[in-house]
Amino acid sequence: MKRCELFLFRHAQTRWNLERRFQGHQDSPLSELGVEQSKKMGKILEAINPDLLMTSTLNRAKETTRIAMEEWGQTRAVYEMEALKEAYFGPWEGITIEQVKQTYPDEFHRHKTTPHLFQMEGIEGYEHIQKRAIDALKKIALDYPSKRVAVVTHGLLLLCVLAAVREIPLEMAREKIEIPDNTQYVRVDWLVED
Repeated sequence: MKRCELFLFRHAQTRWNLERRFQGHQDSPLSELGVEQSKKMGKILEAINPDLLMTSTLNRAKETTRIAMEEWGQTRAVYEMEALKEAYFGPWEGITIEQVKQTYPDEFHRHKTTPHLFQMEGIEGYEHIQKRAIDALKKIALDYPSKRVAVVTHGLLLLCVLAAVREIPLEMAREKIEIPDNTQYVRVDWLVED
């Protein structure tokens, strides 16, 4: 067995994070704090010393990675993966959490309290998010066995990954798992057969 060390980072804070807006597949620029978080992440990368970096194709993850790498001052291969994108929130994207609560009260309640059952036209379900995220991490581990890989991705995707890795059912994920804060990371060892 070979071990791929994965360091799963959440992207830096964006303006929409500050405004408490759903982002999903849309983007907003990093906030001033987000830029500072990205620079501090460069120091973390220096300590981790990854062999390569993987990032979501969304700009907030790519910009976090770019600033962190610039701060670190090292050159490493950076690859983008579509499957590492945040959940697709369709009609909720760009509007505040409060607006979603008012406009879609029942759906929002189900999204938070029964994520394993949540379904809404145009919004990606938790099970689908979890499957594509786990498949992406398996592919990284298979493609880069015995490597140390920093992965820059998104909050809800990380929640779903951590539920799978920690064997916590999705229906309990929100009460048992805290979504990592911006630029926090979780280390996961992925075992790959020789």
